[in-house]
Amino acid sequence: MARKGLWLRSIVLGAVVLMATGAGHTFDGNDVLKIKTTKRCRSCDLYAAELAGADLSGADLNGANLAGANLAGANLAGAYLFNADLSGANLSGADLTAAKLVDAKLAGANLNSARLAAALWMDGRTCAPGSIGACK
Repeated sequence: MARKGLWLRSIVLGAVVLMATGAGHTFDGNDVLKIKTTKRCRSCDLYAAELAGADLSGADLNGANLAGANLAGANLAGAYLFNADLSGANLSGADLTAAKLVDAKLAGANLNSARLAAALWMDGRTCAPGSIGACK
């Protein structure tokens, strides 16, 4: 009986550690469905979501958690991403033309080949025509 109690405590302790560190945190499936069908998902949880190639043009993602999300090749042209967390997101080849990224978090995001012309950048400036992979 003592072994069973010790085993149960170990499982509970492991779960607490995972929750405290954020390990195992995944996106909310309802939020993925919502953004794909309505293109409106303010402050939603899309952490590590698989959205590669998705058409999210003009989407309202203000304040959304997209950290670690795969948005490779996604169409985010004209999307509203004010204060969104895109840390570590894969945005390679994504179309961010005229997207609004003011106060967005992009630390560690992959912007290789991302189209950024006319995007409203994190610091409020507008990216120059031909901006690819970086706001110029």
